[in-house]
Amino acid sequence: MTDGAGGLRLILEIQRAIAEEYNWPDGRMETHTLAAVDPTTLRKYTGIYVFSGLFKMVVTLDNGQLYLQYGPFGEKPQKLFPESETRFFMTSAPFVIDFQREADGSVKKAKGRNGPEELDGERISDAKP
Repeated sequence: MTDGAGGLRLILEIQRAIAEEYNWPDGRMETHTLAAVDPTTLRKYTGIYVFSGLFKMVVTLDNGQLYLQYGPFGEKPQKLFPESETRFFMTSAPFVIDFQREADGSVKKAKGRNGPEELDGERISDAKP
């Protein structure tokens, strides 16, 4: 049993450990390779995104590092690590986000994947909440 403060993070950690132990394909941590991304590009990804019309996630930039703030992942913003110029991952949860650039270079949409669950996201603001 968990309380509301970080309970989802604990549940995900237990699920990943079980999936790893029993060699289940879903729920295991993926292997990622770090990529170098220009800080100018990172700025284009900051903003408030709503996934599946329900889940609000805030992407911020601090000292050249992208962070994602989403309550169930914890109170502190979580680091997003670049796998490519548009794909980022977290090490604290099996979450991957793909920012989708428009023809003019702007970013209005993103796709999120939390383990096997895929979510479509829309950028609703480029400002901090």
